[in-house]
Amino acid sequence: MSNLKQKIGASKAGRRFIAQMRLYNEGDFWKLRGYLRAGYYDLALLESPVERRLLDLKATRRLHGRLKVDHVEVTDDYGIQLLMSGEKNGSRLRLKMNVNGSYPHQVTHYSLEPVAGEIADGDES
Repeated sequence: MSNLKQKIGASKAGRRFIAQMRLYNEGDFWKLRGYLRAGYYDLALLESPVERRLLDLKATRRLHGRLKVDHVEVTDDYGIQLLMSGEKNGSRLRLKMNVNGSYPHQVTHYSLEPVAGEIADGDES
């Protein structure tokens, strides 16, 4: 098992991430819909419903292709932050995911944003 996979899989948030990314990278959006329904906390789904999240993930797949982990920035039992790269056009994205502390550790926060081009820290307006 790779060091990245061990590091990510050691946390509850990481295991949720691995399950979701496997479906995303396989392009199995039917199963991904079910995963989002069962694996996301109700309040997170009120903020952004399953169908909206699914449309966003489909758009991400069209634009960036499959994603792979480049670097683990932060990982703890209930949260992760990773740098990802897309198979298309060398895109880089930052993924943040948090899960709640009680079983089944549903996702409470998920974001996937492009990494700002060459903007240095403090240069953003």
